[in-house]
Amino acid sequence: MTLSARLAPRIVLPLTAACMLTGAAAVSDAETLTFTTSRELWQSYTQAPQDHPNIPDVSYAGYRFSEKPLPAVDVVANVREHGARGDGRADDSDAFDAAIAAASEAGGGAIFVPAGTYRLTRVVALNQSNLVLRGAGPRRTILRFERPINELFEPGRGMHGSWYGGLIWIEPDGPQVPFGGRAVSPDAMAATGTARMGQHEVRVRAEDAARLAGHVGRPVKLSWRGDMELAWHIAGHESMRRAHFGNLGGALRDGVLTWHWVNEIESVEDDRVRFRKPLRLDVRAGWTLKIDPDARFIEEVGVEHLSIRFPHVQKKPHLQEDGYNAIMLSRAVHCWVRNVWIEHADNGIIVTNTSANNTLTHWRLMGRRNHHGTMCRAGAHDNLFEHFLIESRPDHGLNTEGLSSGNVWRRGVMRNGTFDSHGMMSFDSVRTVIEVRNTGGPGGRRDFGPFNGRRMVHWNINVTNDRPDWITQPALMPNGAIVGIRGAPLDRRERDLWLMPDGLDKGCVVADMGRVPVPPDLFEAQRRRRLGR
Repeated sequence: MTLSARLAPRIVLPLTAACMLTGAAAVSDAETLTFTTSRELWQSYTQAPQDHPNIPDVSYAGYRFSEKPLPAVDVVANVREHGARGDGRADDSDAFDAAIAAASEAGGGAIFVPAGTYRLTRVVALNQSNLVLRGAGPRRTILRFERPINELFEPGRGMHGSWYGGLIWIEPDGPQVPFGGRAVSPDAMAATGTARMGQHEVRVRAEDAARLAGHVGRPVKLSWRGDMELAWHIAGHESMRRAHFGNLGGALRDGVLTWHWVNEIESVEDDRVRFRKPLRLDVRAGWTLKIDPDARFIEEVGVEHLSIRFPHVQKKPHLQEDGYNAIMLSRAVHCWVRNVWIEHADNGIIVTNTSANNTLTHWRLMGRRNHHGTMCRAGAHDNLFEHFLIESRPDHGLNTEGLSSGNVWRRGVMRNGTFDSHGMMSFDSVRTVIEVRNTGGPGGRRDFGPFNGRRMVHWNINVTNDRPDWITQPALMPNGAIVGIRGAPLDRRERDLWLMPDGLDKGCVVADMGRVPVPPDLFEAQRRRRLGR
């Protein structure tokens, strides 16, 4: 049986004939799994990258869609000039606030933190665009935070240091508690007609087009609203209609799903609005897509070339952590974390609340046992986590949840942890070129909904301890792909699955087990292809 024949009856994504997989190497495994080669899988993706049944287009992930390098921003303020001592004894919090305020008044720029150890007793808030906190290198500039999130903010209303907040907090007008930006604005404009996943354009009323024309080149929030067919569109495989969806973390109420995403308006012509990134979902009759150009985001904020250190205390019991959390990005677009070391954290880096197209590169997580390495929460989209080293001992690892999509984790080493989901059906994301000692586990409650949605891909992964859980389990990856996994066997479990319905047959494709796939880095291959390189 050809691979295209095996896939065709199962797919609930919109397909064209061009995106069906072909090739003589396709082999069936008791009519439940589909095997091919990475070369054939890649070739089929290149024929129809926007509606491939198993491989999403994640080539837009990262700062400025991974088309531009991270910037080198001029210094406009120095914390020493505002009273910082950097001797590890004096409280330098006031000086940091004053230097950030000075940079804001100057219209933005880098706040330089020279070599030294800076004792800080409250949050460092980067709450306006165009601010960069820059050290002299992670061995030389050390920010030592002494108080956790739960001492600085009263837990409650969705706020707890175990899973929210950062001692460096990036958010417009933040820190804000609890989550914000999840409602659909009453002033948002509705698209007219329908559109297909992968297209770049929607139509709007003429008077709405005139208003949107003033927002070309700026991020906007898009909100889909639809019935359970919208949820199943994200879930992927027909078997997922048996899944328990719960409330998807509050996104699904009374059978109606609301999903938020961030895009950028590229142009407006007549009644046509063209977006920078291709649409991630269909726009169908009976569903609504609303465009909110007034949603607040913070842009061009960076944290770079420094270390963040917390007290070396024993980790508290699970979900009771105090919140020694390093960096949180909330409603952040085109921001970055670069060359940052984090030691003794509860949570390393949190990306949440419709944050999109951020790059987190060359970061290192060290020290004691902790809760999460990184988290993608509450609709985090198209973010790029790369060139990382996790040496601490996270309970979970690389987390994704909250209907997050388009995220990429690449070129990292995990001494501990796993490929974690906390339910709420993340989808269309890729983990590629990662070495992992698979020691962690997932989380989430049953009412959070499925472990994964459609097209989650594990590509070129080296497992160093022979444990397959969460990495090589096709039953957890509807319409997904497991490609080039070494060091762990394929896990054919089909019952008692974490936050997923029973059954192995969910349309997942398996390729090149035990071998390095071609291409070796799925994200980089997609990016280079899109840019014609």
